[in-house]
Amino acid sequence: MKEGVAIVGAGVVGLSLAKELAKTGINVDVYDSKGDVKQGAAKASGIFSVEGLARTGIQYKGAVVNALDGAKIHAGGELFSVSSRSTKAYVLDRGIFAEICADEAARAGASIVLGDRVTRERVLELKKDYRVVVGADGAVSTVASACGFPPVNEYVLTYKAEYEDAVIEDAHKVELFFSKGLTTRFFGWTVPYSGSKLEVGIGISNRKGASSYTAFRRLLTNPDIKSMLKGAKMSAGYASIIPIDARKKTVIGNSLLVGDAAGQVKATTGGGIIFGVSCAGIAAKCIKKYIDNGIGLGAYEEEWRKAFGLDLRLHKMLHSYYSALGEKRFKLMMKSAKLMGFENFLGAYGDMDRPSLILKRILFRGSI
Repeated sequence: MKEGVAIVGAGVVGLSLAKELAKTGINVDVYDSKGDVKQGAAKASGIFSVEGLARTGIQYKGAVVNALDGAKIHAGGELFSVSSRSTKAYVLDRGIFAEICADEAARAGASIVLGDRVTRERVLELKKDYRVVVGADGAVSTVASACGFPPVNEYVLTYKAEYEDAVIEDAHKVELFFSKGLTTRFFGWTVPYSGSKLEVGIGISNRKGASSYTAFRRLLTNPDIKSMLKGAKMSAGYASIIPIDARKKTVIGNSLLVGDAAGQVKATTGGGIIFGVSCAGIAAKCIKKYIDNGIGLGAYEEEWRKAFGLDLRLHKMLHSYYSALGEKRFKLMMKSAKLMGFENFLGAYGDMDRPSLILKRILFRGSI
């Protein structure tokens, strides 16, 4: 048996974990079927909060393509606009971001083996060959399936496309579209990459039993989006799947899960990198203690849920709440929020990743 760790999945989360483990002197081998770490990276949107990126410790700046300072939310004919005087988020080129992570992991001493498809049978072999096997292999995790982890209860199916020569009113704001006629338990969106390049996408719950591409075609009929895409040319399109529920268990024996494989994802937006990388940092410390001192891997389960479980539950609660609202109630909610000054409040104090911090700020403001 090798004394080291096998990580299945050379995405941002898996590579971040590899870097942290290699820095402590642990032998780390990362396996992935893709021939290039950039492959498939563009399937997901590249929006990351400034504060969240800072917490990852990744040298991401070479991947930045745009800066965002707010959002426009459309629902039932009502517009809710959030603006900030400073940059709140960046749009990253996900392929370049993955390359940066791979370079950081390799320089730390991790071995990255690409073009190596890990099957269920291979996972069981890796469990015999390595002290620890980590599944960082996405929503439909082979490691989770092979090792008997409990399933994720709900997924969002997405389809997004990139357009050149789009008409963009504000290149520093995303726009979100909530409509029961367009989507189910999620929303449509536009993300500006520049003054003329635009990402348009939509997500629907797997409970709908429908195609995300069909929902995407419906989204394109929205008048606001039609005006943005007048004369634009589609340059690329991607489908993906996002878990929006954490697995009930993320450690079994000498195997554990991180990132999308664990369901460490914001149910409100489907973003998983910031939480996934943060949980990978916890996993690295727990794996080190397990290998060096024999402290059980179960500490990882306890520690990541203690650190981020509340925020993930709040994201899930918010997702369930807005998913249950009809358009009339959604419109009324936005009107009420505007009257209470929440547009300005969120612009000044909003945190894309940590709703618990927003709640504390609301309570503090209320007490004053």
